[in-house]
Amino acid sequence: RTGPVPSPGGGGGGESMPEEISREELKRLKRQAAIRAKEDDFERKRKAEEENKRDQLEQLKAEYESQEKRKVEERLKSLEKQAAARSQRKQRTEKLNQKREEKVVKKQCAWLERANGEIFDIMAEQDAEDERLAQDVEAARERKRSKEQVLRAVKAEERALQQELEFKREEKNEERASQRALRGIFEVDKLKTEATEELESFILNPDPVPLRQVLAGRMRPVPTVTELLAAYKDQKEELQELVEQDIPTRALLRNQTLFQYVRDIQMKAEAVRIRPPQPQMVDLGKSRNRASHSPRKSTSPKAMRNTNSSMRFTR
Repeated sequence: RTGPVPSPGGGGGGESMPEEISREELKRLKRQAAIRAKEDDFERKRKAEEENKRDQLEQLKAEYESQEKRKVEERLKSLEKQAAARSQRKQRTEKLNQKREEKVVKKQCAWLERANGEIFDIMAEQDAEDERLAQDVEAARERKRSKEQVLRAVKAEERALQQELEFKREEKNEERASQRALRGIFEVDKLKTEATEELESFILNPDPVPLRQVLAGRMRPVPTVTELLAAYKDQKEELQELVEQDIPTRALLRNQTLFQYVRDIQMKAEAVRIRPPQPQMVDLGKSRNRASHSPRKSTSPKAMRNTNSSMRFTR
């Protein structure tokens, strides 16, 4: 801090001051004085603001406490109201439940009475229906027994008629068998007579034409035209199928070699093929024997003896 500074020309009539103060020092002192004044002013303002803030905080605390108190009071009032409302609702609900239970009990009693009545009615109807069904079943059984009796009578009649027809059929069959046997005997005698006459005629008049009995003995069974046509159609279809099929693939599917599969096809075709009748060695031998003998030598005694023996064998 600095005190008052005396002027250089005053007081003391020309005495020099003990200490000279420069302008720079004076400026610095003024600056410091201004800074201290600003600091004092700032401190004063800060204290005033702190006081204001403290007052505002106290006021806010008071308002907050009052608001909290008011909220608690309002909450208590609302809880009291809710409790009262719950109590009222509970009482109303209990009354409604009691009324509902009373109505449910009344409805159950009415339903039970109605259901018992319906059950009794159904039981009565069922008893009547059972009785009616029993009567119908008995009547149906009676009708069935009468029908069965009629059927038994009809079957007995049919059986008797069938037995009579069987007897007649057996008699007719026996008669036909006897007539067939007589016809067979007559045909055999006729054939023997014709063979004898033919043989005697052949002995008396030899002819290069063979006898009918010899021709009949040489006959062989041959297939009919229908069988031949059917066989021709089958062979034609098999040939067409053989041309169209893939032989290597089929052999592979059958797990066979190609030659085995072709051999099986060939053997199957040979097994079902219809062969023409072939001449037998007996027929060839007879023809050679007949060709070796002339007609003139047939009248020899040896030939006559053979002819007589064959005639006796034929008879």
